[in-house]
Amino acid sequence: MRILFLLIFSAIFANDRSWDEKLLYSASFGGIDVATATLKSKKIKNIENQDILRIEFKAKSKPSLKYIFPINDKIIVDVDLNTWQPLKVEKKIREGSYKQNSLSSFDHKNNIFIYKKDSISYEGEIFNPYSLIYYFRTLDFPSDSNYKIQVVDNKKVTPLKFFTDKKVEVETAFGKFYANKIWPKKINGEPFKNAGKITIWVSDKDKLPIIINLKMKFGSLNLELEEVN
Repeated sequence: MRILFLLIFSAIFANDRSWDEKLLYSASFGGIDVATATLKSKKIKNIENQDILRIEFKAKSKPSLKYIFPINDKIIVDVDLNTWQPLKVEKKIREGSYKQNSLSSFDHKNNIFIYKKDSISYEGEIFNPYSLIYYFRTLDFPSDSNYKIQVVDNKKVTPLKFFTDKKVEVETAFGKFYANKIWPKKINGEPFKNAGKITIWVSDKDKLPIIINLKMKFGSLNLELEEVN
């Protein structure tokens, strides 16, 4: 049944990349299953009648572990479907004692974005970590490919170089897949600190984000796909 579902999903995906879907993940720290997470996406029109992709990420501790690993995050990202750049990012983060409520809005014509009350200028294209997941799903990854990409998180813009390892075999509760592993390095060679690093395994045939590793405030959250709706 699962193989049949994947064949149907792949056929639909090949002709329609609107990503009207809900992906359910198990979430673990250090191999301990501590939370559940969902990644939803839907093509909609914004108030300017522009076609956009709305991405919603949620992560929440399991009830039995909410006092040991307290996580309750919600992030909504509106993305330009032509450029995959963010238009708006809304965050409500609860990770232990760390709390953050923020709204970022982007003016790509003038290369400016507003984070809370700060106005920040930038050059070139910028991507949000969650918009990157969907951007990478559009690629076919030729051998030895790498991508220079600026990633914005909160008010910081970081130039990164993403590398790909093609057809790595991975196994999750959802099944066994050949996937493209996409992982970043800072162009200036510095290590990642606190948060912001994202590593993704995208299945080779049906372009599903099978595994997502997110570096967060108090460790790396590893997401493994369990269900597709």
